[in-house]
Amino acid sequence: MREDMRRRVRAALTDLSDEQRETLELAYFSGLSQREIADRMHSPLGTVKSRMRLAMQRLRDLLEPMVTEGLHV
Repeated sequence: MREDMRRRVRAALTDLSDEQRETLELAYFSGLSQREIADRMHSPLGTVKSRMRLAMQRLRDLLEPMVTEGLHV
């Protein structure tokens, strides 16, 4: 069951755009603020915020079936 959860999360992450995935990785795995991510990616702060919001919405949509199936992320 745990391996199935890992597989689904990995698949959901690959379903994001490269920019969305990189933004989330920098925030959650590197601990950067949105401003730091914007500086690092040479993007406007508003773009970074939008990418993060859209990425999180997409992940929620993709992973929601796991919750209804009784699996926990």
